Amino acid sequence: MALGADEDEFLRADRPDKDKGPTEVQFFVFVMDIDSIDGAAQNFTVNVYLRLQWNDKRLVPESGAVRMLPLEKVWNPRILITNKQGLLRKSLPEDVKVYPDGTVMYIQRYVGPLSQPLRLSEFPFDKHKFTIHFVAVGYEPGEVDFVPGKSQTEMDIVGGTMHSEFSLPDWKVLDFKIETRPFEPVPGAKIAGFVFEFTAKRFALYYVWQVIIPLVLIVMMSWGAFWIDPTNAGAQIGVATSSMLTLIAYRFLLGNLLPRLPYMTRLDYFTLGSTVLVFLTLVEVILTSMLARRGHVKAGRRMDRAARIVFPTTFIVLVFLSLVF
Repeated sequence: MALGADEDEFLRADRPDKDKGPTEVQFFVFVMDIDSIDGAAQNFTVNVYLRLQWNDKRLVPESGAVRMLPLEKVWNPRILITNKQGLLRKSLPEDVKVYPDGTVMYIQRYVGPLSQPLRLSEFPFDKHKFTIHFVAVGYEPGEVDFVPGKSQTEMDIVGGTMHSEFSLPDWKVLDFKIETRPFEPVPGAKIAGFVFEFTAKRFALYYVWQVIIPLVLIVMMSWGAFWIDPTNAGAQIGVATSSMLTLIAYRFLLGNLLPRLPYMTRLDYFTLGSTVLVFLTLVEVILTSMLARRGHVKAGRRMDRAARIVFPTTFIVLVFLSLVF
């Protein structure tokens, strides 16, 4: 049954049964996949299924048959994801299905990046909450009442759920929750909405093997200068200098792996501390070589023996302070 122009405008403009209170809209969210989490870009890419249901008896056809109508031709909560970043693709038609009892069902699948401010000070041992916030544009909580809907499968799931496996190679999803939560763009102004929120933890083992252990080996390599006699100044300085140059080159390589942030992360403290220790190793061997040239060989050897204890102890403290605690 086609809608007339006046009826069409009426159905789009007014909420069904608005004189009886807020319009109840049931929601069900299924996160099909999380393609990536980008800490540097402060976003994550999702593949999410959304189902909305509400009742509008004005749309019941005289024939009593199920029918499809364009979304733009009927009243709908004008759903929007507030934290979308760039293009968010919709892969299903913008249509609603109307059942004989007046139930209206809207199904859509969204794919694309969502923004998420991340505090990465614990990187690479960090975990974060990620939010997909749906809102009904132009409606306050007293006008549209979002309530969790049930799954249409045999499983007794309310509000939504997630797939058991994702395309994330370096993150593990720990838990999730779905709840009604208004969106507040400015204090005092609330927009009706609901959220799907999940917590994910980064797999730190990759950074341990690829970043931390090589750095440890470079720092330990520089300590070899403490076991070379101060009279052999060229060998001492050569070991310390090569360790310093290796570490500098390695830090340039790390620039492509680590997020660029205006604050220090755990890994930043560790790499900076390691760089300072290698530099101090170079300073120490220069001092001992100067003492040896001036005839104070025993003093230089005492410095080397002390450095064999002081530097490893300081490095162990650095590891605990930056990576453990």
